[in-house]
Amino acid sequence: MSKMQDLIKQYAKTHDEKDFHGIITEIQRADMIYSAFSPVTKSHFLDYVQGMPCAFIFSEKSFCEGFCRHMKESGNTVAVAECSRENRLGMFADYHRSGFEGVLVDNGQTRILIELGDLINIPDFSKMPENERPVINPSLVCSANRFFQCLENNTVSPDKELNLLTDTARAEFLIPVQGQPKDGKVTVPALERNDGKKVVPFFTDINELRKFDAQGRFSIARAKFDQIETFCNGGELVVLNPFTFDFNITSKTCEVIKSVSASAPENDDDRAVIFTPEGVPEKLTQIISEVFDDNGKVVKGVLRGVRQKGKTHLLVAVDCGEADEEETKSIMNDIMENIKGMVDDSMEFVPASSRIGSIAFANAVPFFEKFVVDVSVPPENFESEEV
Repeated sequence: MSKMQDLIKQYAKTHDEKDFHGIITEIQRADMIYSAFSPVTKSHFLDYVQGMPCAFIFSEKSFCEGFCRHMKESGNTVAVAECSRENRLGMFADYHRSGFEGVLVDNGQTRILIELGDLINIPDFSKMPENERPVINPSLVCSANRFFQCLENNTVSPDKELNLLTDTARAEFLIPVQGQPKDGKVTVPALERNDGKKVVPFFTDINELRKFDAQGRFSIARAKFDQIETFCNGGELVVLNPFTFDFNITSKTCEVIKSVSASAPENDDDRAVIFTPEGVPEKLTQIISEVFDDNGKVVKGVLRGVRQKGKTHLLVAVDCGEADEEETKSIMNDIMENIKGMVDDSMEFVPASSRIGSIAFANAVPFFEKFVVDVSVPPENFESEEV
């Protein structure tokens, strides 16, 4: 058994800060660790753990191989990638560039979830002048990797598509520039694909651009979605990050991006990641169910976790049946009045008809369902047994 796994087991028993720091040190300095890699996106494998976008690392190769086999059963292609000590810092920096917020260590064994900020110092560019800040798009890279991974096993949901398209519309990109600008226009060198077709490459950051131009032959310019649209409207095919997730954008794609992003939340901080929480006390759902029963108008309720603005809390989505908007407001007000003081103040209650509520209900198992007797069935048609 690895030293790291021994430390994780010890910390699971003690929750001692010294043991935690021992785990951090071992992750940073171990000669070799193993990470889950996605051949689909040619990048680190991504999944959400308690609403946090996470990478997966392992102290032993056999642990990582077992994880890959498990993921294959759910339709995901995952491979083992080795990371030596000298490449460790670069990998963690790449996690940040790719939008990861946490690292799950030794999934399938005694595991531990560690925030990325505990492993590296995450740079803060907010105090730099905007035109001097490096171009990186963690949110876009994260949503793209998530979308294309889910595309492989047919689990793409509307929120995943919405996030990808909205992030693309709002991002700033890097493009290689050939020669000098002429009449306010620049020439972007084409990339020839394996099928012989030439495409216009756009990149989310300098790491991605250097995969196209490692020798620095071209100048680099910043670009917005408007420039993607200009190329596409001129009949070109734009490819975003062609050496990783390879997002192909046409003029029709641009129309969809503009339409979808127009109805998305204006502030990226308003984006919510919905997940199934672990270890929810049964007593909590009983309390809420009793309130729903007393109300008499709630049809279903689901309890999910939500991560928003870097914080996590519980979310209850309430299906109010055929109630119109005004009646739904009245039902929700009644619930909030009656639940007051009985649950944690951070818990959020939303109607199923809301944007977050509809996402919460997708593929969720209700903890509450109103029992309805079908009075159209005559009593003599019910089967009975003597007991």
